[in-house]
Amino acid sequence: MTIELSGIGVSHGIAIGRAMVLGRWQLDVPHYRVVPEEVPRELRRLARALKQARGEIEALRDQTKQRLGAKYAAIFDAHLLILDDRKLLRETRRRIRERRMNSEWAVAASVQQVLDALMSVDDPYIRERGGDITDVHERLQRIFLGQDNPHHHDLQLTADTVVVAHALNPSDAVWLHQAHIVGFVTEAGGKTSHTAILANALDIPAVLGVDEATRHARDGDLLVVDGHHGMVIVEPDEQQLDRLTAERAHLQQIEVGLVGQRGPAVTRDGIELRVAANIEFPEEMTTVRRVGAQGVGLYRSEFLFLTSSPQLPSEEDHVRAYRQIAERAEGELVVIRTLDLGGEKYFHEVLDGEETNPVLGMRAVRFCLARPDIFRTQLRGLLKVAHEVGNVWIMVPMISGLAEWRAVKSFFETIKKELREEGIDPAGVPLGCMIEVPSAALVADQLAREASFLSIGTNDLVQYTLAVDRNNLSVSYLNDPWHPAVMRLVRDTIAAGHAAGTPVSLCGEFASDPFGALTLLGLGLTMFSCTPTSIPEIRSLLRAASAWEAKRVVEEAMRLGTGREIRERVEDAFGELVENVLGPELSPLPAREATRQPRT
Repeated sequence: MTIELSGIGVSHGIAIGRAMVLGRWQLDVPHYRVVPEEVPRELRRLARALKQARGEIEALRDQTKQRLGAKYAAIFDAHLLILDDRKLLRETRRRIRERRMNSEWAVAASVQQVLDALMSVDDPYIRERGGDITDVHERLQRIFLGQDNPHHHDLQLTADTVVVAHALNPSDAVWLHQAHIVGFVTEAGGKTSHTAILANALDIPAVLGVDEATRHARDGDLLVVDGHHGMVIVEPDEQQLDRLTAERAHLQQIEVGLVGQRGPAVTRDGIELRVAANIEFPEEMTTVRRVGAQGVGLYRSEFLFLTSSPQLPSEEDHVRAYRQIAERAEGELVVIRTLDLGGEKYFHEVLDGEETNPVLGMRAVRFCLARPDIFRTQLRGLLKVAHEVGNVWIMVPMISGLAEWRAVKSFFETIKKELREEGIDPAGVPLGCMIEVPSAALVADQLAREASFLSIGTNDLVQYTLAVDRNNLSVSYLNDPWHPAVMRLVRDTIAAGHAAGTPVSLCGEFASDPFGALTLLGLGLTMFSCTPTSIPEIRSLLRAASAWEAKRVVEEAMRLGTGREIRERVEDAFGELVENVLGPELSPLPAREATRQPRT
């Protein structure tokens, strides 16, 4: 029987293969008390396990660096930092000494305490770091017990295989890069998980967050994994299989053709546009150049902080990373966002405190202004590279209004003065304001008069406008960038920029959606920043569009009352254009009809 399942597509492409279902591996952790004279022995066991785990992780990191590059190997640097976490080790040793727990039990109890704290944090990026801690924990327990990873057997696969599991840790994802493994499906995980990042690096179609995937699929079942639309088909019928096989081949041809259509984007009626890339790692500049992006519209600098934790990146670290991006842009503009992080790791280790709801608390610019030492180091690095290379703009996230923006500008001028006194004059470096908070959008006219540029971050703007956590499955159906309130805030921000003569870009996921990009064109946007893999599609589509026609359609759609009505009006108007340019395989229209298989 054919079953269609939906999840989160995290790596483009279509994979077809036989299912290999990996059951949940339940840790069998021994629990017992030790007598006082056995405590030194348990501490030595812990030390040996830590040493062996370090060796294994270092080998895995080196293997990943050789196969995928330094940016992905850095994920395992984060695993090494977990092994060195002073608080975790101190708590584990305390449990052994004072509560006389055996080593396995003490490690498990300490790790669970950390995981419980992470799960209480609203920031999804921080929550998903729990997968890295679990990976390290499982490695230690296997070392204690003298066991191999049950997922890492030496497979002798002779046919294309799709791995189906409850969850895959980063080390599992690297292991999947072997002959005949063509895709994977998990019940857990999201777009920002390290497993998702590695799926993209390995170029393996993957769909995560598929409800009860290990129950619906059995070993040997034929599976189709559509990483573009986030769909999994179990036992497709002959007609479906023929169609999807042809679609896969055609999709590959289309993607090659779209990448080949390089150069600037100009609409049919002569409006010049800029289509840039959103990136997280300096090494992604290879992809940025390959797809012909017009520079970088958003570099998220958080990964630099996360890979340095528990230490903070030095000024030299900042300079090195930003210079690498700016130089590889070959003269194209690079927009770098200052730190936008506010979760458990930094509140414990930097601010020495806790936040009950960091998404609405001490994050992004608030964090930076509260810790000027951290902000100063990053701004100095940014200004040095902007002065040296010359194509860097600086962007500050989560601005809530004019007073906060003026505080940032004042601090910015102080850093520039420091550098001038050192013989470096970073005059004229643009400082931009991100519009992600409704209050900022409502005073965008004032901010546009005092900022060098504005950049709309729709991911957070939608979340804050609608009071919806997009990672909460219970309310995710309400997370709608087409909602009239969101659309009006975006429209008014673009108009405010035009009135003040201030450039406006948009760097949220909305710009990477074909119909979203056409809607933004109709709202007057000329600077788009998209995920690198979507750039060939968006650039080709905008070239085929008329800005005047898009404006007419969107003005009409904006008079409608719901997000669904607005979206469907845009889809009805431009559906034929999208399918003509991208083909039905890349068109997002089929996803509109997809429904999740009911539980049985």
